[in-house]
Amino acid sequence: GGLGAAAAPAPVAAMSSSGGGSGDLNLLGDIFGGSPAAAPMLSTSQEAPPMVAYEKGGLKIMFFPRKDPDGTITVVARFRNDLDAPMTNFQFEAAVPKYVRLTMQPATGQVLPPHIEAVTQAMVCHNSTAGEKGLLMKLRIGYVVNGQPVQEMGQCAGFPAGY
Repeated sequence: GGLGAAAAPAPVAAMSSSGGGSGDLNLLGDIFGGSPAAAPMLSTSQEAPPMVAYEKGGLKIMFFPRKDPDGTITVVARFRNDLDAPMTNFQFEAAVPKYVRLTMQPATGQVLPPHIEAVTQAMVCHNSTAGEKGLLMKLRIGYVVNGQPVQEMGQCAGFPAGY
């Protein structure tokens, strides 16, 4: 009798992991049910290790990717200026393949002070292939340093599998 009761919550866990609007209700009900170990795995984000997206001319861009339970990928870009002069009129743009929808939040500033990581920018990606095709980004970067405008292009393809 005891084994049959322990196996009963399994179908509920299977239904809640399939996603959809009512999946969240099943997940909450499951927290108080028989399989509490499954609930945290379904409800937590997966943080990937930080990655260098771009490094040239004194500018270093680090990406901090995170995959949320609904499959949304949030990438926080952190910009560091290693020069002795500030980088002004800073603009960062990213382009993604057609199977990814990208929403960019505004950067926290347009001036990168010398020798500090002071500006960040968040990007939210929806990969329609659910990670079967990897996330790729083409980068366009613009800024002015010592009165000279700089325009750079880059590419970032080192995202973890499944992103």
